[in-house]
Amino acid sequence: MLIEVKATLRLGDTLVPLILMSDRTHLSNFAGDKKEWPVYMTIGNLSSKIRQMPSAHTVVIVALLLIPIMNLNIPQKRLDEQRQTNHEVLNEVLRRVLQPLTFKLNPSAESGYYNVLCADGNFRCCNPDLAAWLEECPAYSDLHHVERHVCLWCECPKNELGDYVPSDKQHPRGDHNLYSRLSDANTKAADAKLWSRHAHRGFNVFRHIPCIVSDLPKPDLLHTMQIGILAHLPKWIFHFMKTHEWLDKYNAIWLSVPAYHDLTPKNKSYEDVSQWNGKEMKEMSRYLLGVVTQSL
Repeated sequence: MLIEVKATLRLGDTLVPLILMSDRTHLSNFAGDKKEWPVYMTIGNLSSKIRQMPSAHTVVIVALLLIPIMNLNIPQKRLDEQRQTNHEVLNEVLRRVLQPLTFKLNPSAESGYYNVLCADGNFRCCNPDLAAWLEECPAYSDLHHVERHVCLWCECPKNELGDYVPSDKQHPRGDHNLYSRLSDANTKAADAKLWSRHAHRGFNVFRHIPCIVSDLPKPDLLHTMQIGILAHLPKWIFHFMKTHEWLDKYNAIWLSVPAYHDLTPKNKSYEDVSQWNGKEMKEMSRYLLGVVTQSL
């Protein structure tokens, strides 16, 4: 997508890839189980080294999305109506946040170009483009108005997820422009086509922004590695060690990992830890390979 946009730039123009991040944040179990859903933004013109420096302030908060209370103790009809209302409210908030990118609704931008004062004191004609949105997988389904547990990039059937597909038999990419036209048609035939493509009918703000919606989801370390792969890998290793009767040795080496810089000493074996959070997963990724190799 960015390569195609870059090819359309005029001489001297600057492409500004926008990277948005959001994540439901649990604040407290007290006083009503408080939660927040912040949306942050940064740009792709910065190097990753600078972007990851907290002191550089390269990430700014742009919105706090609503987290509606789900009342499950109601009839199914009212529950469906509540979910539809929640979806409409979420999209209205996102529409207001992303309105500068929808050029038809923002006549102040000339074909998507803005005269921006840069850090070196010079003004440049910049073209902001929504390039990525980092979020956990269930929230992607809510944001893009598609079914849960489906591929966000293509129209792969649910029963084929994870299967190897040859390059000449790849599934078609998710076409959100088509979903928008089918949703506007509001016919039974259009609804059937949407259902076969795992998409829902209704307004979705991402389908009205000049971007490829299926390219927005990007893998990130937190959701893909630390609370994704690493949430399953230690369980597989644990059962492997137990099957081959190496579990005692594995636990002994696990508990012998010394404290080093920000590594905390271990006082519980893996099986005795009831819950792992992202910080503990990140720390475990630094010594898990060494523990496994010494246990074999």
